[in-house]
Amino acid sequence: MKTSITSYEKLEEFGRVRLSEHFFMRDFLHSEIAAWHGLRNIPDDPDAAIYAGEQLCQQLLEPLQATFGRIHVRSGYRSPDVNEFGNQNKLNCASNTANYSAHIWDHPDAQGKRGATACIVVPWLVDHIKQGGSWTDMAWWIHDHLPYHSLYFFPRLAAFNIRWHEAPVRRVDSYAAPKGCLIQPGTPGAPGMHQEQYVGFPDMDAPMVAAQTAVFAMQTIVRPVHDVIQKRAPQSPTAVRQGQIFYRAVHAKTAWRKVNSHQSLASALTGPRGARALLAGKAAIDYDTHGDALYVLVWEDGSQEGQAVKRHPTQPGQYQTAKVPVVTLHRFDAAGHASQTELESLFR
Repeated sequence: MKTSITSYEKLEEFGRVRLSEHFFMRDFLHSEIAAWHGLRNIPDDPDAAIYAGEQLCQQLLEPLQATFGRIHVRSGYRSPDVNEFGNQNKLNCASNTANYSAHIWDHPDAQGKRGATACIVVPWLVDHIKQGGSWTDMAWWIHDHLPYHSLYFFPRLAAFNIRWHEAPVRRVDSYAAPKGCLIQPGTPGAPGMHQEQYVGFPDMDAPMVAAQTAVFAMQTIVRPVHDVIQKRAPQSPTAVRQGQIFYRAVHAKTAWRKVNSHQSLASALTGPRGARALLAGKAAIDYDTHGDALYVLVWEDGSQEGQAVKRHPTQPGQYQTAKVPVVTLHRFDAAGHASQTELESLFR
């Protein structure tokens, strides 16, 4: 695949692409490997890199920075050539195949899923550890609050890889002591669920963070195709078509599962793959992976209200529904989760 970035001017314009409120593509293009060895760290597919980078920044990095202050990006995007050179020369780079949808943002993985990784340092965490804390405190906080795919912690500066992915497994590993896997896939997480693991952490103003992210996401929706990069981008979860039906399921294991395949509200609510079938345990999904369905949220693009559905607490086989302002649903969707307290309050 040949990149469409064929001149300095096009690279300069690409670096100006705004991925979220505080992050631009240029923040993720620097590579010591590329700089020292004279390699170009330029994506084969710029629009695919932009799509994955937007999700990483909007869903993970912005909430982290809003809560803990300025974060430092140590490593972000790697081109296949740069990553392959790093792998072959033992410069702490995994193989290209392992890094597709990770550090190589513009190539999907073997399952066709998109993703993006950045290695970051959170100065707040560095100071927290100096005062007797542990990297594990941050791992549990992220697990409870953010829709991450995986985390990998390192000994120096408590740096860690944080990865967004279209099919998150939510796993945490570390080269720093205690080494190994801290959080296995399928471990439940929700705001406050493991609060004893991160005592003294600053409060996450979830509505504020979500609102900021949602505002930027709306700006991203109407962002024109880049004048310099003329390729068609993969469809982003934030890209909206007129009349689109949004369907979000909250499970015991998966905090926020997105489905955008329903063609009507009726299908999303009462169809064979709709809310009631899902809550009854009859939908064609992997319940072992996701856990029991607890809530379903459905809305249509352009509407002012959507619906929340759950099983009736005292009448088997019956369901409760509640009307929900779409602005509230957008807030949940931007955050990638909603607490059980927030969800239950919709039915009062």
